Amino acid sequence: MDAVRDARALVEELFPDALFAFLGGSLVNGLGTATSDLDVVVVLDGLVRPQRESRRWRDWPVELFTHSQTSLTAYLEQDAERRRPSLLRMCADGVVLVDRSGGRATALQQELRARLAAGPGVPEPAELDRARYVLTDLLDDLSGVTDPGERAFIGWTAVQETAKLALSLAGGWHGGGKWLLRELRAQDPELAAELLAAREHPAALAAVATRVLDRAGGRLWEGYRATGDAFHRPLRHITAAELSGRTAQTSGMRRLAAIGRSTTGARRLWMGQTHVAPASRSADHHHGRSETAIYVVDGAPSFVFLDPDDGQETRIDTKPGDYIFVPPYVPHREENPDPSREAVVVIARSTQEAIVVNLPDLRHH
Repeated sequence: MDAVRDARALVEELFPDALFAFLGGSLVNGLGTATSDLDVVVVLDGLVRPQRESRRWRDWPVELFTHSQTSLTAYLEQDAERRRPSLLRMCADGVVLVDRSGGRATALQQELRARLAAGPGVPEPAELDRARYVLTDLLDDLSGVTDPGERAFIGWTAVQETAKLALSLAGGWHGGGKWLLRELRAQDPELAAELLAAREHPAALAAVATRVLDRAGGRLWEGYRATGDAFHRPLRHITAAELSGRTAQTSGMRRLAAIGRSTTGARRLWMGQTHVAPASRSADHHHGRSETAIYVVDGAPSFVFLDPDDGQETRIDTKPGDYIFVPPYVPHREENPDPSREAVVVIARSTQEAIVVNLPDLRHH
């Protein structure tokens, strides 16, 4: 069977209007087996709910990942944050099955290949210390265990934690199952072979793991302390005169930052104001992974979005004292129909940065 030919036929039959699609996974990287499936990522235009589906198509088992461009970006970011680039690799290393987006698929592959090559970077010292502590504790358990079943489970967990620590020290990606081994073989084939040879021999496994621990600073158990003093810090006062316009902007409105990383050192929260002039409207936009809460202070702004069921524009009209919640990645705009009164709202977001992605319209892009 020809995997690329059949995957392309699948996309043409099931998704004739797809913007672009990739075939990724083992069948295109030379590691396929008799049970490998077609890993197909399909990107559609418009308001698309991301979906993963396992199905049969002709004689193939298929893992089908359906996205809009917006949701694909969100899932790729999730991959990168957890250091497990499964979707990143499917897109970056995959075969382009179709591209009706004017070359966006090829451009995306180039971006993702550069990101994969750069790696996620070495974790912060606190994260490395935590990994050292976990592996040290596992090795202590392994040295004293007498139950054969417990020994097998502890040993395999120690193999995985050793691999993850070695990859982290090298600024490399992690993986799950076979992909953890593949990442380690790509980064350090000698260590991968040593771990596989030692996985059923506690003393040998401890020796290999200890060498990795030594590269990270050595075993860490006694004296390990994870602290985070959230109880002895001063409050911060931001006056009205200190509000800053040095934040992401959208045409038709003006944002002022009050609380964020640059103003207060906030790590998970952004807060500020938005002003919309009389008889005007903002451009369409969304706020990435941020959840957004809006409190109407003055005026009667309207909030416009596409109904997820029928794709039609939906309007919410508000008055002072009302609240609006905007989920992550949802395109919307603010309008002020009042011909003489400015609309003012207070905004809080769940990220420490004011993420703003301006769009040509309200569809997902």
